[in-house]
Amino acid sequence: MNKKDRQKALISLIKDNPIGRQEDIVAHFQRLGEKVTQATISRDINELGLVKVPNSHDGFLYHLPKSDDRPYLHRLRRALQQSFLSLRAQNGMLMVKVQPGNGQLVANLIEQVQLPEIFATISDDGSVLVLLKDGVPATKVINIIQKLLEK
Repeated sequence: MNKKDRQKALISLIKDNPIGRQEDIVAHFQRLGEKVTQATISRDINELGLVKVPNSHDGFLYHLPKSDDRPYLHRLRRALQQSFLSLRAQNGMLMVKVQPGNGQLVANLIEQVQLPEIFATISDDGSVLVLLKDGVPATKVINIIQKLLEK
């Protein structure tokens, strides 16, 4: 199965089934006789802009982005890649330092993307304080930001 077909199948899977783990996606493709790795599925999820949203059982499920999520996600990626300086975490908060003049833009884009892990942002000219929802490990959002920083 080529990448385009695999991604179409992934979209169908997400539309029709409650899936919350990449391992479940890999297992689905293996049941179909397709050999895929978790890393491949992770890249597909990123490229398709799939998002995890909370479900009613205190877990998260993959969903297709809302029609306006992807432009904001692409803009956030570009803004971070062009202005990112550093990232620190402490007690359910992340401090993202960016080039002067970019703090409010990055904060606004983070809010527009509506990541389910993020409660709110506070910004000034060169920094964004990201407040995480209760129980969300900082490493989860750090990984999201690091993926957005990859070129």
